[in-house]
Amino acid sequence: MKKITLGLLVGLAALLVASCSTVSPVAGASGVLGSKTGEASQAFFAGCPLKGQGGIAQAAKNGGITKVGTVDIRINYPASPIIPYKIVTTVVTGE
Repeated sequence: MKKITLGLLVGLAALLVASCSTVSPVAGASGVLGSKTGEASQAFFAGCPLKGQGGIAQAAKNGGITKVGTVDIRINYPASPIIPYKIVTTVVTGE
């Protein structure tokens, strides 16, 4: 019985600390890959922004980009699926 309980606790702990990431392209850019890359991140809890600036303009500014080629959105769920916390990162490439 103790081994079953221990196994369930270890499984639950692994589920709680697991993370997941999703990347999606965004329409509206020229589609031409550039040599520069910029990123901007923003954290959210229960759909409300906590900190950071995660927009396309901030990502382009961080990468020194004046002509945006591609835009991707990466969403990281660093906490468990039970806790509604995520980090949204905008990744911009261009010249």
